[in-house]
Amino acid sequence: MDIDKLRTFIDLAKTLSFSETAQNLYTSQSTVSKQIKALERELGLVLFDRTNKKVVLSEYGKSILNSANEIVTLEDKILLQTHNYKMNNQSQISLGTIPTFSYNSIFAKTMLYQKEHPEMNLTLQELESKDLFTLLDEGKLDLAFARSLDIDNLNYEKILIDTESFTVCLSKDHPLAKKEIVHLADLKDEKFIMLSNSSLLYQPVIELCKKAGFAPNISFVSDRMSSILQIVRSGQGISILMHPEEKEQNLVFKKLNPTMTSYLLFIRTKSKHSQVNNDFWKYLKQFDNSKTRN
Repeated sequence: MDIDKLRTFIDLAKTLSFSETAQNLYTSQSTVSKQIKALERELGLVLFDRTNKKVVLSEYGKSILNSANEIVTLEDKILLQTHNYKMNNQSQISLGTIPTFSYNSIFAKTMLYQKEHPEMNLTLQELESKDLFTLLDEGKLDLAFARSLDIDNLNYEKILIDTESFTVCLSKDHPLAKKEIVHLADLKDEKFIMLSNSSLLYQPVIELCKKAGFAPNISFVSDRMSSILQIVRSGQGISILMHPEEKEQNLVFKKLNPTMTSYLLFIRTKSKHSQVNNDFWKYLKQFDNSKTRN
């Protein structure tokens, strides 16, 4: 017996209106009529008396209505229990990350947790922040490591991992490489190697340059950090990046003035999560730097 036909029968028994039941069940009147007729054929008895354009529940329909309700209620209970069981026993976690995730120290800590918890199947998906937010909202990611310029307006659970400011990436032989701080205006004649315009940081770089009185001469755009670093390393241009000041072969990262700060954080939706997800989230929370935020 099709449970959907029973749901249609129960609703029609309440409304006694094919059009109203169709609206309640987001279907058409003809579909409601077909389901009722099919259920009547299956049972061999009439569920509704249709006379003078009125719909009246038959005596037989009245006699089975409570049992139909019990069946539908039991199915709903089983579906809910199944959902809760899956949520509590799900072992796979889909983690979306920005392309620079591996440059942050939290990457190694994340991989260590995966190694120490083989029951968790962690899958990584590399995307730009705006795409991470979209997939998270659609339920296609369990959590994300993203970048934001304004974390106060993010409607997620949040764990702040780090803050970064724009730095200028130069080849070690560049004339500005010996300066402690590089002024943005000093870069007006440089070739800019940029992250793609789908990146959260593309437009802020453009705006910073405009405020400094020039439009950047963009000679190469890529969504791959490794490609950008390689081109700068070869002396073919400079790049403005939110990048920690770590050692890179034949590259230097210098403080930039003016600059802008961004926030690196783990986020997940404010909803119920699996036990495996909650355990991983609890582990990540020990690295929360929210208290040190100015």
